[in-house]
Amino acid sequence: MFDWILEHWESIFSWIGLAVTTCTGIVKLTPTTKDDTIMGKVVKVADWLSVVNTPENKAKLEKVVKKK
Repeated sequence: MFDWILEHWESIFSWIGLAVTTCTGIVKLTPTTKDDTIMGKVVKVADWLSVVNTPENKAKLEKVVKKK
């Protein structure tokens, strides 16, 4: 099982990204806020697991945003 995950990690993460993106779009279309809260928690977990959102990258992004 672990070997399969290592061989297919790109596909696994691309499908997870697609699912989160699709769910985000659906959540934005619904009038209730309960699903917005749940999706916000899912996005926070995804952000926490993300390699791109390191503290160094966040600091660089804040500097770019402040210059504009």
